[in-house]
Amino acid sequence: MDTVRRDSVTEGFTLNSVANRQFQQYMEWDRLEAKMGFATVRNRGLRAMLSKISNEDIAAIGREQGPVEAREYILLRWKTISLENFIRFIENYARHATQFHVEHHNATEHVLIFVHSLGEKWSIYLEAFMIAALDGLLGIRAKAQRTDESLAVSFVDPRPLNDG
Repeated sequence: MDTVRRDSVTEGFTLNSVANRQFQQYMEWDRLEAKMGFATVRNRGLRAMLSKISNEDIAAIGREQGPVEAREYILLRWKTISLENFIRFIENYARHATQFHVEHHNATEHVLIFVHSLGEKWSIYLEAFMIAALDGLLGIRAKAQRTDESLAVSFVDPRPLNDG
């Protein structure tokens, strides 16, 4: 408790806000992480592993894992596949797995911007993962642009706009 008190003062949070943050992390990630079989790997180790795999194999793994991982998480957490729950999945993944930061913009189309420090191979994996997950779960054809430390995925919401 002394550590929590000290950290809450250092970070400018109350003990209640620290507790609420921990409960939120448990609900959004920790309880599902064990069920889904996540492993904690330092970024340095992940980058080293990725460097040993060809770009084609990385993309194939992303295409294979994207729809499966997204489906499992969404169904375990919210029990319904929807675009809103897919976006929530991505935001939770970014917040708790910490392998990327994501920003979601939604004007005339959805744009998900992923920023990370894991290198080109991770961008290739993320692109394949996201494109395959959107197509496989929601039938959404997305476009992507990537660099070695970022990815932008854009798509139009397939649902018709209400004229009400």
